[in-house]
Amino acid sequence: MSATIAAKRLQNLKHHLAPNDDPHFESLRIQRRPEQVPHMSKLDPLQFLLRSALVHTHKPAIIHRQQSYTYLELSDRVKSLANVLIDTYNVKPGDRVAILCQNITAFVDAQFAIPAIGAISVPVNTRLAAKEIDYVIEHSGASVLIIQQEFMGRLSEESRSLVNHVIEVADCDDPTKDPYERLLKSSKNRLSWNDMPMEQDENATISINYTSGSTGKPKGVMVSYRGAYMMAIGMAIHDMLSSKTVYLWTLPMFHCNGWGFHWAIVMVGGTQVMLNKLDYTYIWKLLKDYGVTHYNGAPTVQNEICNHPDAVRLNNSVKAYSGGSALSSTLIRRMTNLNLEPTQVYGLTETYGPAVLTYDAHTLSPYTEEERHKLLARPGFGIVTADEVRILNVETARDVKPNGKEIGEICFTGNLVMKGYYKNPEETKKAFRNGVYWSGDLAVRHPDGSMEIVDRSKDVIVSGGENISSIEVESVIVQLDEINECAIVGGPDDKWGERPVAFVVLKNNSNLSEQHIIDHCRNSLAGYKCPAKVVIVGEIPKTSTGKVQKFVLREKLWKNYEKKIN
Repeated sequence: MSATIAAKRLQNLKHHLAPNDDPHFESLRIQRRPEQVPHMSKLDPLQFLLRSALVHTHKPAIIHRQQSYTYLELSDRVKSLANVLIDTYNVKPGDRVAILCQNITAFVDAQFAIPAIGAISVPVNTRLAAKEIDYVIEHSGASVLIIQQEFMGRLSEESRSLVNHVIEVADCDDPTKDPYERLLKSSKNRLSWNDMPMEQDENATISINYTSGSTGKPKGVMVSYRGAYMMAIGMAIHDMLSSKTVYLWTLPMFHCNGWGFHWAIVMVGGTQVMLNKLDYTYIWKLLKDYGVTHYNGAPTVQNEICNHPDAVRLNNSVKAYSGGSALSSTLIRRMTNLNLEPTQVYGLTETYGPAVLTYDAHTLSPYTEEERHKLLARPGFGIVTADEVRILNVETARDVKPNGKEIGEICFTGNLVMKGYYKNPEETKKAFRNGVYWSGDLAVRHPDGSMEIVDRSKDVIVSGGENISSIEVESVIVQLDEINECAIVGGPDDKWGERPVAFVVLKNNSNLSEQHIIDHCRNSLAGYKCPAKVVIVGEIPKTSTGKVQKFVLREKLWKNYEKKIN
């Protein structure tokens, strides 16, 4: 811990013990408008910040590099950025402001400041290539781009010409050398919170999040103020967030608005620890020394954390949400042994991130360890602020029977469903049918009401007329201790149309053979489900959020074939 942060904590303690005569209190209260009815107020995540600036005034809100910002300082930063966007860059309500940054303080500033002036944030995936960035900037119509300097090399002349202004963020140890920090300092703060041109409709768009575009051009998912607010509440309830929470940013903030955690942590008055790169040595230092209580990440991230040389059982438990693909029983066991509490979540960009999560672990005590791990790998049930997830027969649009056998498509309604795709009415119409959003994922409903994912509809392997779940085969293969990762896709077969092919990443120093893996599968699976071939690779292609890109693997297998079966 740096001397700067330590000194600030002492200062915060002094403020906590002394009577509070801070003059900012009145300025943090927003007066109700005359036209507002007394029994209702707009659901707006900005209210979380203003309340925490009042209640947790001098508590650390953000820790990044050598800097620590209290809630009062964070609210001042947000107000300064909001004023700068209006006065210097002429941003008006409804304008789009793109953010191309890692998990840094400026990202949090922007996610509160942009909606504070009625504008719409457009988080941009930091792993996109220049042409992909061009598409997001052009399609969203962003007028301003807030960009970390290290990504300037990926900003094409086309993107520069599309936006009216570029705000650069240096993200360095010395704030005086950061043009973004100097920009905040230059703000005259002409507008108070009461004067901000805030959006008054909670169903208006607060953010546009672009999908990964694995099946075509990325689609812009429109997120509402109301949905963002309800997502934050849901995450706070299920993850048991509080003012004592220390949240480590291992999840990219650009992904589904960081699942809403920058809003949720501010709501409860917790502390956010920024992490701009996945440095696992540094992550373990933070887990041990900073009192981290929560973090989120894909199974690939969880794997790296568990397999790191510095991994040791922590004195205090740390809650870890994991999404993108299923946690294996082996990984659940490793995490539990390190005092990391795994929670399997499931969702999409179209559902604001996790809309379904697994059982509470304490309810599974009557089960054996093996049974518990199987149940914990299920996404389980819908979150408290959303409608319960539905699984519908694709042909009849009726709910499947809760027998753990009948397969249907996962569908959503309620607070955590997108408004639609930005400037894409055709795809919006395809996604919403019979009054529900269709996810494209297949699942079964168990007798206890829990949901278990079977596969992506496009990832089901059809071999000789039989459907094979790639997830089922993967779950068998990763039971082998020598396996680090596995992905199953359908490869061409002259007789059966297609057969399962396993792409496998082995642990270091493992000499496990392809035949051993196939034999292991034969002990647990029907013959037609077993891989016809095993390919040992150094890594499996993934999106920036850790989802396996199976279409990349399929393309390798099918590139010399004119027709793909699936």
